[in-house]
Amino acid sequence: MNPTKRRFLVYGGAAVVALGFGLLRASQTRAVGGEGIEHKIMTVAEMQAEGGLIVDIRTPEEWAETGVIEGAELVTFEGGDSFLAEVGPKLSEGQDLILICRSGNRTARAAQALAGKLPNRIVSIDGGMKAQIASGYRPVAVN
Repeated sequence: MNPTKRRFLVYGGAAVVALGFGLLRASQTRAVGGEGIEHKIMTVAEMQAEGGLIVDIRTPEEWAETGVIEGAELVTFEGGDSFLAEVGPKLSEGQDLILICRSGNRTARAAQALAGKLPNRIVSIDGGMKAQIASGYRPVAVN
């Protein structure tokens, strides 16, 4: 194979791989302001290691039924403005807002409702507490 053709194949292949990674990344994160919303599957250990503010947006009845993530803020999501009034002061500049619910559906809707209302990245945990418990995490009782 001549060198020009080989170079074309190598560079063309690299461009296709780079494009594929870019499209995959774009499908996982939607930009909001400069930070974005990200839907992720994470373990509790990964959430805690990331240093974000973990907020359990379920209801008090759900917290009592299954327990909660140790150290998580417990704030039922009933609307963007009231939620931000309670959670906003606890959120540091540049700190991720990590939302968890029972299955991930409410956090996805909450993340959309909060989009553009704060500069921080919003992480919606796919699978919610059901996935955490199924993977072996032992929630703590609500105090």
